[in-house]
Amino acid sequence: MSGLRVVVLALLSCAAMSCGAAEQPSSTIVVGSSDTVHSELLAQIYAGALRSTGAEVRTELDAGDSGDSLAALDRGDVDVVPELMGELLDTFDSTSEATEADDVFADLNKSLPQGLSVSDYATAEDGVALVIADGAPFSGAETITDIASNCSQATVSVTSANAEALNRVRDRYGCSFASVRIEADEDAVVEAVEVAEGVSAGVIRTASSGPKAKDLTALEDDEGTFRAQNVVPLFRDGVLNENEIKAFGVVAGELTTADLADMIGEVRGGAKSDEVAARWLGEHNL
Repeated sequence: MSGLRVVVLALLSCAAMSCGAAEQPSSTIVVGSSDTVHSELLAQIYAGALRSTGAEVRTELDAGDSGDSLAALDRGDVDVVPELMGELLDTFDSTSEATEADDVFADLNKSLPQGLSVSDYATAEDGVALVIADGAPFSGAETITDIASNCSQATVSVTSANAEALNRVRDRYGCSFASVRIEADEDAVVEAVEVAEGVSAGVIRTASSGPKAKDLTALEDDEGTFRAQNVVPLFRDGVLNENEIKAFGVVAGELTTADLADMIGEVRGGAKSDEVAARWLGEHNL
């Protein structure tokens, strides 16, 4: 049984027994993250937003993968974990067919175990996207449907983590690429598509790919193959007050995908995530 599956079962079991219902909130709010750059940045941003209300906050970063950070939330080791709402919905209700942001958010709220809540989702997202460079065989394409008939003429670049997306594109659009090139990371995917030496398309995450991907054309997923992956804070009930939850709403309204991609690029370039987050918070009066 996978670690993530164990976490889901534990959370649902806890919900059935109303775990933690009688717990009193701690004086210090703990914001956790998984071990990815985007997760650590988001934890620093949400922690800073909480501090702007006068709350005492500390961070617990680098918990492992997403399943590990959810397990820490379940144990009460952390109180808040920023996540991607499509991935959360996959965890708590994989049968949902929602793909658009509002629908994903609605189904996520219905599926959350008792004792957990989310507040408003941000404009910023880190979703799966099929990207192309200018030129043949996809000149002028704006949607995945536009390229479907020409996929058999092209090579696509992808990381192993995102390779499953190609199966979804094939099944939904009939887009089967002539060959697939597996890259070590998303920077390599972006570079392969930009240089376009034998590679015409790539699969990336819209924020995790960093700022270099801005020069590529992200094709519209016009048939709704992929779930919306907007940033959303998942937190334990009874821990946050009204003003603290409102601070999350400010982040939701201000944080964009471009902001997140730029900050990820800075951290990968050697900047510290807390300093990058602090600058963004200052620029947005948080």
